[in-house]
Order: sequence, then C-alpha cells, then structure tokens
Amino acid sequence: MELSLLAHKSSKYGFDIIAVSRHIKDFNVDLKELQKQFDKISKQVEKETESQPALALLMNTLLGFFRIIFGLLEEQIKLNQILQEKLGNKTVDSKRANNENINGRGCEKKKGVDSSDKNRIKSTTKEKAATKDVKVVEQEKVIGYDGKEYDKEEADKLIGTTFIGADGRRYKYTRKLNSSRKTDFNVTLTKTQYFKLEYVPVDDYNNPLPDAVPQTAISAKTDFLKKTEVSVNLMAHIVYLWIRLKSPLNRVATSLAEYGIRLSRQQLYKNVGITADMLMPIFKRMEYYIQEEVRLLLDETYYACREKLRLCISPPEDEKGKSKAKGQRSLSKSMRSYFYGIVGDLICLYYHDLDRNSDIPKDILISNNVRDNAFVETDGFYRKSFNLSTNENDNTQTELFKHGVCYVHLKRYFCVLLNYATKTDGTPIAEFIECKWEQDIEDSKRICDKISNAFHVCNKITKRCDEDKSLDIVALKHEELRPLIDEIFTDIRTIYDDINCKKGEKARRSCSKKFRDAIKYAINNEAKLKTFLDSPYGLMSSTKVEEKFRELDILRNGMLASDTCKGAENLALFYSLYKTAQMHGIEFETYLQKAITVMTEHLDEIEFEKDHRGTITGYKSHSISDEVLDKLMPWNMAQKQ
Repeated sequence: MELSLLAHKSSKYGFDIIAVSRHIKDFNVDLKELQKQFDKISKQVEKETESQPALALLMNTLLGFFRIIFGLLEEQIKLNQILQEKLGNKTVDSKRANNENINGRGCEKKKGVDSSDKNRIKSTTKEKAATKDVKVVEQEKVIGYDGKEYDKEEADKLIGTTFIGADGRRYKYTRKLNSSRKTDFNVTLTKTQYFKLEYVPVDDYNNPLPDAVPQTAISAKTDFLKKTEVSVNLMAHIVYLWIRLKSPLNRVATSLAEYGIRLSRQQLYKNVGITADMLMPIFKRMEYYIQEEVRLLLDETYYACREKLRLCISPPEDEKGKSKAKGQRSLSKSMRSYFYGIVGDLICLYYHDLDRNSDIPKDILISNNVRDNAFVETDGFYRKSFNLSTNENDNTQTELFKHGVCYVHLKRYFCVLLNYATKTDGTPIAEFIECKWEQDIEDSKRICDKISNAFHVCNKITKRCDEDKSLDIVALKHEELRPLIDEIFTDIRTIYDDINCKKGEKARRSCSKKFRDAIKYAINNEAKLKTFLDSPYGLMSSTKVEEKFRELDILRNGMLASDTCKGAENLALFYSLYKTAQMHGIEFETYLQKAITVMTEHLDEIEFEKDHRGTITGYKSHSISDEVLDKLMPWNMAQKQ
C-alpha cells in the first residue's frame, strides 16, 4: 500500500513538482521530515493563491485532506508500535493491524474479512491455534519422595540410590514413572511433563524387603485432576476469573483458548465441579464455627436455575396465593431458586435451594449447634416462630437463639413511599394531593428521622463499649436507646389505630397502600424489632449480609446463572470461600492454590459419589483431621501473615 503526495507546478504559478512516496508497511517513516516539506508546500500555496480566493479555497481544501491523511498515518504508526511491544520481535502486518483497529481483535477469523490472507485457512482446522502470541515453555520435572522437584538428569542419577524416609525406614529409588502433563499460565504458558521416582523399602544391604510394594510420592502438582492438563494454579485462576471477575465459565474457556489452552466448556464445568467436591471438607469445617459465633446475620436472594423447570412444577413460594395462572407467570420466576447467606465475625457461608422457606436456614443453624445466646438478625420474612422449637408432646416452645429484625428494612418501607409520593423538589405528586394523602408523607419523614436518630445513638453506645469493655451495653441501651424506640412505636401504633377499623366501620383516616404496608410491617414485627435491646450482641441492622449479596444480586440473571442445581451449589461453595477469604484480607487466588494443594494431598481421605465409570459426581464424607482443616481457615492464615 503506497501513499503519494504530489504538488504540481504550472508555468503560471511557479510550483515545484514534489513527489513523496512511502510504504506504510515500513514503520520507520520520518514523519518530521515529511511534515516539514508539507508545511513548506502549504505556505508556498497560500502565498501564491492570496490574490485568487476561489483557487485559495480549493487548495486549502486539498491541503486539509492531506492533513487528515497525516493524522491517520500517525495513528497507524502508534497502533503498530503498540502491537510490536506486545508481540516482541514478531513482524506486524499492516493489513492485520488496520483490520483489528476497525473491526476489533480476532476479527480476521470472521468469514469475508481479510480474504487475501493466505494463512486464514489455518483457522478452519479442527484444533485452533492460539490467537495471542504467547511464549510457550516446555519442561520436564520429576517428583521425588518428599515432593521435591528434580530435573530429568538429576533424577536419572538418583535411581539406585538409597535414603532414609520420614518413618525411619530405608528406601531405594528403583525407576522413573510417567505421571501427568500439566499446563500453567502466568506471563508465559508453561507445559510441564511430570514424572515420579518410584521407591521401595530395602534392608541394610539395599535389598528390597519381602512383600515390599513399590511406592511414589503424592504431589498436588501432578496428582490434581491427573487425567487432565489442568494444574492447581490454572484451576485457581479459572475459579478466580469466574467468582472474582464475574466472567462465566463459557467465556473463561474462550479466553483461555486465545492463549492456546484448549478446554471445552463441558470439560471446564466438570473440572470445576470436581474441584468443588474436593474443597467441601473446608466448607464443612467452616460450618463448625457457627457454634462459635455470637452474632449472625441472615438473608436470602433469588437466583435463576434452569433445572427448576424440570424438577419443580409448583409455583415459587412468593407467587403462591396470587391470581395469576401458571401459564402466565414469567419464565424467570418459574426458574427462581434461592441463595441463603449466613454471615458472622469469622464465617461467610452460602447455601442454594429451590425453595424460599425460613426453615432452611433454621435447620442449618440448629444442625451446627448455634449458641442459645447468639443473636440472629434477619428481615421480616422470618416470622415470630423462627427461633422457637415446639415440643410435639405438650406443645411447649423453647427458644433456640435470640432473633431480631432489621430496622433498615423497616425504614426502607417509608423511604419507598417518599420516593414515590414526592417530586424532586419535595412536593407531593398529583395522586397524593387528589386523595388527600399528604399526611402520609409527613408521617413517613418523621418516622425516618426518628429511626436515623436511634441508629446514631446505638452507634455511639457501641463505640463507647468497644473502647471501654467494662461498660454494660445492655444497661446503656435501656437507658439511652429504649426511650427512642418506644417513642417510634407509640407513634406507629397511634397511626395504626387511625387507619385501621373493624369490618363495616369507616377508618378515621384514609391512607395510601404503601403507607399502610409500612405501618403493618412495623406492628407485625414490633417484638422482634425490640429484641436487640436485651442482647449484648444485638444489632439494629443486617446490612453487612446484604453487602455480601450485592455481587450476586447484580449478576443473578446474566453472568452467574446456572443450568443445574449442582452448578448453583458449586457457586455457593466457591462464593463462601471467596467472601470469607475477602473478609479476613486473604487474596482469593492464593488461598485457592493453597486449599486445592492440601486437599489433593489428602485426597484418599475424602469419600466421593461416583458414577458407573468412576467419575466423581458429588461429595459424601471425609476423615481429614481438624488440625489440617483449621490451618486452611482464612482467619488462621491471616494471623500467620
């Protein structure tokens, strides 16, 4: 491709003929020299055409056109410099650079684009090459008795030598066995062929003991997903992309393929599922610490699980009792399943279920021996009997734990009304003026201000008690906070009496439905809203658990939707590890690498569910010691740091 700049000299105007020719493929064009000559020509043209306005206009238009070409040429060179930096010493094709600049990276694969490229046929082969220029390192490593890595030459020298094992016995290396091939990706793509040194116990004369069985060391580097090329570090990176960066697994597979790591979506789903089953003992150990928590926050959020369409015929819990027919319900609500979150000072656990039922988290708390003095904060969905156990013989009820309802949810009801009923300048909308509901707005503002004031006082009390441990927080709450809470509910009950009436009678005051719902919510949950006053661990809000749900709430219908319940359960497990690690300041990808390594080393102590082909399909139980699992708890790892 050639750019020519011509200025023609006529006998009339005395122009010189100047021809500037450059190949765009040559990226060493001296633009400064070219531009200097162009500026010289421009000044000469302007000088010679001063007396003829029409010709001056024509020549200025032409010169402007050439200035645009200079700008495009400058951008072209900058683009190619960037590509050269990324691709090292690899030559850059100008046509490919132009194509990527206009149509996006990877567009040369599309049909009809850059059809003159002789190499485009290669992209149609079954095994696609990497689309990014990545340095690939091939290496061979040998794993010894203690998990130490050796080069192939060093390992060959060790065969026939003896050593004393950790158990005090003498062993001899007998041969080198082929183990597995693994792929790691950091700055470079590293493909490692692993071998293992086989050893047998021997006597003092280096003779194998009777009935001696040849052994090899267990190493996570080669034994994790042994039949695949996925390494521990690569799997940790895949899960990190999925959970931390919110990139769905099908896009992760596409992204890895660009670097020459060929994993189909099905392989990725399968490997992630097996990894989740391997990490289940860590999740089970985290559940144990529910009994250590004195303050727990609980909430739920809905989710999209397509498998529910096949498994569940009945309508969702929050759709029951509504007049809308089953065939009229939206597909998204028919797929609706739920995530439950339990957040404490140490743990952040998530569970998935197809139904929305307050007994699900209640059973989790009871099965993990929640303390009877623990304070559990929820929203109004969890009814009065949530923390009670009923004796079937005499119908007596026993309190299992302290249960409170969040004030933020109460305040939200009034804030929703204010946002709906007022304009940006604070004046009521026409509907409220016509129906004479202006008093609803005034009452909502007053109640919101009182709740905000109560929050302020509660925070001051909590801060004082944190600084001085000798203070009795319950006594301070009763002295300073209870009068404010009682004033809020006195106001609410007065309003409730005015807007409520018996059947056949007329209420003393008319109000909007939104305001009525807010008042009813407060009256129905009054006892639970006051529970925090009597508990040293009581809180006014459960916003901490809602913050932990925010990422799931934002992405529930898109990037994190699951086809199966198993996929949603895997997401709940990884999300539990991610949020707990984040809560204690541990980098998630590093934590996953450590957790997967340790679980691989104790793989024989985990019992899995398997299909007829022996493929892992689920988790059953484990016999890993608590000491090993406690070292993998994020709060213990944070203390070491």
